[in-house]
Amino acid sequence: MPSKQAIIDNIEEYTAVQLVDYIKDGIVTFEELCEETEGYFSASVRREVKQLLAGSEEDEWLKASTSNSKEVLLTYLQTYPESIHREEAREMISALEEEAQFAGSESEWDSIDKEDIAALKQFCLNHPSDDPRVIEARKLINQLQREAFLGFDIDALKQKVNDILTDSLVADKDAKIFETIKEYIRRKRVSISDVMSVIAQDHNFLRASVIEKMIDEGLISYDDLVSIGIERAFIAHLARGEKKQSFSTPRKLDMINKVCTEVYFWGIPSSGKSCAIGAILSIANNGEIARSMSKDNDCQGYGYMTRLAQLFRNDGSVGTLPEGTSIFSTYEMGFDLEDEKGQIHPITFIDLAGELVRCMYKSDANEPLSDDDMEALDTLTNILIDNRTKNRKIHFFVLEYGGEKRKYEGLSQTDYLDGALRYIERTGVFKDDTDAIYLMFTKVDKAGVTGEALVQVLQEYTEKNYKGFYQGLERICRDKEINGGKVERIPFTLGRVCFQDYCLFDGRAASNVVKKLLVRSKGFKNGKLQRGLNIFKR
Repeated sequence: MPSKQAIIDNIEEYTAVQLVDYIKDGIVTFEELCEETEGYFSASVRREVKQLLAGSEEDEWLKASTSNSKEVLLTYLQTYPESIHREEAREMISALEEEAQFAGSESEWDSIDKEDIAALKQFCLNHPSDDPRVIEARKLINQLQREAFLGFDIDALKQKVNDILTDSLVADKDAKIFETIKEYIRRKRVSISDVMSVIAQDHNFLRASVIEKMIDEGLISYDDLVSIGIERAFIAHLARGEKKQSFSTPRKLDMINKVCTEVYFWGIPSSGKSCAIGAILSIANNGEIARSMSKDNDCQGYGYMTRLAQLFRNDGSVGTLPEGTSIFSTYEMGFDLEDEKGQIHPITFIDLAGELVRCMYKSDANEPLSDDDMEALDTLTNILIDNRTKNRKIHFFVLEYGGEKRKYEGLSQTDYLDGALRYIERTGVFKDDTDAIYLMFTKVDKAGVTGEALVQVLQEYTEKNYKGFYQGLERICRDKEINGGKVERIPFTLGRVCFQDYCLFDGRAASNVVKKLLVRSKGFKNGKLQRGLNIFKR
């Protein structure tokens, strides 16, 4: 095969067909033959070469356009510089160059450490700013820098779990928590042993359903739970897949129909209010403190009450805590307790909607209220203002010990309670028919002390975290002459709780509340009950 220079120097020796082949092979171009042969490229041969090239141009274009080769397309342009396909060929060459460039960045991108800020920054310097991988790299850099400021370790994971629990926009909280833990482990921000250490310190860090997912995915084992001190009774309950009871939404409550002592339970979501009510009802129902309990099957929350009253047993067996109720539902539970002297105490528990405290805050803060918010406030107005009975009333504010830092839509439990207090004062919810107001602190086993030491701890805890709210309740008690102007603190615990869902019940705290209710509620001899109720009603 001759060289280009040999062809140019000896052009008279080559036929038109040979010259066309050399042009197609890319050895020489038609322009070079015309310009560099010093007139020895005769006009007749030139015309023949041109005709031969024109006759095969479409065939050559078909080959070039389907070759997916930059080199073949360049050869085509060199062979047919005046081709009608030249712009299309140039566009295809540009596209192939971009594709090759992207393939190079793609390969580099696949191998880069996505947790290394320096490596990501260097990648951005090496490639065009509009490269999709560069845009992705910048996003990762921003995320890693944000995590560096906020922290991305086991403490950050614990905070993230708490944030998910109070995020009203997260529907399936357990699934979100599980995926978050997996992501932290995948990115090697925490280890499985880090997570197990937290569970060892706090057996209620994660719900049973999350623990189940971790076992199913092979992240942890039952042996791991044994090794960190989880009681075998709880692990066996977990292995059986025991599920929480759920409750239906009740009809709207317009008024309290029973002549009785009305006992109201206030508390934000996750305060432990429903579990506390269940424990109190279980003790009232088991015959240990009250001789008997007769439930009113015509009250609005009869089914709810019946299920709660059988949840807890003092027999050493593991029980399953109830599922959370709708945060907008208020339940009425009427029953009669018989004391040791045979007197009957008509009582109605009112489990106020968990969202109510926040609704009261939002109302006074002039924040937008949803239809559910309005209905929760409307129920409160019905039973304690517009359709208020002449019954005697007792109020329990249920607060989670240790829950003061938990945020709900950016505000703490204290913020909402203070707002609710202003609403209560403005609307006159507490009147002279109120016999007592209590602060019930749930989950006090977290304090690690009992007896008089616990009393002192709760006093200091209230002073530190709920001082304004507590003093506001005391002021109401003084102004309305309720309970001698005192607000009593009641420590409350269910016993040993594990995985947030399972409980080895200790009924002593619930027993103290039942005793208190028997003392503070009016009792009647059974034979004189109706006459007594009529007097009570007046």
